[in-house]
Amino acid sequence: MGTGKETGATDGIQAGFTEDEIAFIREHLHDNPGDLILKAGKFRGLDVKKLAAQVQSRQKASKKLPEWSANERLIFPPALSVEQCSSEATALYKASIVSGQTLTDITGGMGIDCYYMSRSFAEAHYFEQQPDVASSAAYNFAQLGATRIHVHAGESLHALGSGLTADWLYADPARRDANKEKVVRLADCTPDVAGNLALLFQAAPNILIKTSPLLDIDLASKELKKLKEVHVMGYEQECKELLFVLDRDMPERDFKIKVRILDHTGKPLHQLDFDREEERNALVRYSKPLGYLYEPHAAVLKAGAFKTSCTRFPMQKLAIHSQLYTSEALVTDFPGRSFRIVAVCKPDIREISQHIPGDKANITVRNFPAKPEELRKKWKLKDGGDHYLFATTLADQTKVVIVCVKPI
Repeated sequence: MGTGKETGATDGIQAGFTEDEIAFIREHLHDNPGDLILKAGKFRGLDVKKLAAQVQSRQKASKKLPEWSANERLIFPPALSVEQCSSEATALYKASIVSGQTLTDITGGMGIDCYYMSRSFAEAHYFEQQPDVASSAAYNFAQLGATRIHVHAGESLHALGSGLTADWLYADPARRDANKEKVVRLADCTPDVAGNLALLFQAAPNILIKTSPLLDIDLASKELKKLKEVHVMGYEQECKELLFVLDRDMPERDFKIKVRILDHTGKPLHQLDFDREEERNALVRYSKPLGYLYEPHAAVLKAGAFKTSCTRFPMQKLAIHSQLYTSEALVTDFPGRSFRIVAVCKPDIREISQHIPGDKANITVRNFPAKPEELRKKWKLKDGGDHYLFATTLADQTKVVIVCVKPI
């Protein structure tokens, strides 16, 4: 069975770093990589350009990938690749929703997801077409003690066609077109997982596809067959990833949407499960601002839980297009930001200034005919402070600014 060259721990780049190189990276970890290159003449016998690239990548990874960053012997790819790879938190979450005997990762890359998901399987196969990337991954896996991962430098779809099978297939298709533009359709990603579903399902009964949060969920659901779940993952204040779970035995019906807002260990801080039918049929009550205001997390908005939020939590919506919610009593488990309302004002700084001390405030705009920077300039306010201004439109089309503070 042809699965491409299996890469060992001694090929090419996998020699890793010398002790002097590790010491250089450690000593200059917080320095400006550009400055290090300019001063390269000071460091005789070292490839400063290569090491500065490692410093830059590790700076990008320090918060995103704490376990990998803590290992001084790992080889990091260019900083852009680190920016685009999964975080440790999202990779740990993936590992919690898959399990079995064998995992096959058909898109390789840096290997963050494969490393963490492999912990849920007896063995894993990692495929990467670029030999140097596969070589680095094999070296890193060895340094991390991930002995159950078999690294293949080759074409994964060819290997699947040759009879390689698994319990789960994982794909993180490239998300840019030939002009390096971001794409919103699954068919524009590489490899074309939608176009190769028959082959993928021949190789495994379960498929997990990771995509950018920019991808259109409903459009992707039309491209995919046997779609079981879509996980919309939030971390800190951002929507980070979409996960499409496909099940070969799944009857064709509405897929579940699972919003998960994660902590740094990959465990959900907040979660919301619903489907499109529930969202369509949800009854919404509208209200003027009451005691508290709620701004949904970006993952909730991406998932499209605009009306469902009102049926799952004791709150009302301010207006159909505002995507802000209100309640008389504080809702403590809402997946998003919560505020106590201090005042509801006209969009007039003379009235607003009566409720904020000094010249600082955080400005958010929802369904309002101006941008935050325009309002900040117009009202002569600096960004920051303990007060939050929400410029929005109520159900009766009244334009208001809701002055808020964090709930006690």
